[in-house]
Amino acid sequence: MMVELSENNESVAAVVVSFSREEDIKKVIHNLKNQTRKPDEIIVIFQGTNPRILEWLNQQSGIIVHQQANLGSAGGFSNGFKMAIAKGHHWTWMLDDDAVPELNALEEMTSCKYFDSTQTGFLSSVVVKPDGQVYMSPVPDEANKWYGSVLQDGCVPVIVSSWIGCLVSSKSILDFGLPMEEFFTYDEDVELTSRIARSRACYCVIRSIIVHYQNPNANPFTSKVDMLKHGYYVRNHFATIRLSDKTYIKKVVRIWLWFFKNASEIITGKVPLKTIVPLFSGLLFFRPKIKYLE
Repeated sequence: MMVELSENNESVAAVVVSFSREEDIKKVIHNLKNQTRKPDEIIVIFQGTNPRILEWLNQQSGIIVHQQANLGSAGGFSNGFKMAIAKGHHWTWMLDDDAVPELNALEEMTSCKYFDSTQTGFLSSVVVKPDGQVYMSPVPDEANKWYGSVLQDGCVPVIVSSWIGCLVSSKSILDFGLPMEEFFTYDEDVELTSRIARSRACYCVIRSIIVHYQNPNANPFTSKVDMLKHGYYVRNHFATIRLSDKTYIKKVVRIWLWFFKNASEIITGKVPLKTIVPLFSGLLFFRPKIKYLE
């Protein structure tokens, strides 16, 4: 498709992917509408089946609601990028329906000196639990680079980030492609942001805060795992390693280390035997491809 970005040189569309969190989505929309620097547009990708959430969303003024089948976070944000870019926005601010931005979160990013969609790949926020504990920070570049940067302008050069509160330039999506929808969930954010950061400078704005009200039982790394999600994570991590910029030897080593780590968890009973299916699927068959906007 032909893409014409708006004359507003740095317009921002906030994209929220919503599934089933009825109370949390209300907090997210409230705080988006009351940002000290408001998004130029708010787009909600609704992938759930709860009619109360959809009804509430449709009653809200000032937001666009797009309903679709559940395509996971990868498919949800992929369509969110398509909508934001088709509407001419220079940036897409990505949020889950349990990720509540503090009221100055967007202003902190847009006032950052790296807020330049022609030069910067993405800007990310610091993600905290409701008690304020930081737990999902982007991965910084070399320590000797970021220490001085924090002191000077409150930004940390990063090489990978989660979706939550990530502000991605449209130019990066046009140049480097969309999220891989085949991932569905887990590691799709790592793959996309590392893909962008390999070619373009990216930063975490440390005063931009997102409060994540994640279900404590949603962690795929605990003994009480959701096995479907755990399977996605195991499978997708193989693809993330393959698509990295590591040398061939390093990729092979990391792939086999990942394989044996997960195989040992199956043998010791930490995870059920059926996890062997995504393990071998990821190792042998899963080959997602990058799609580009045309």
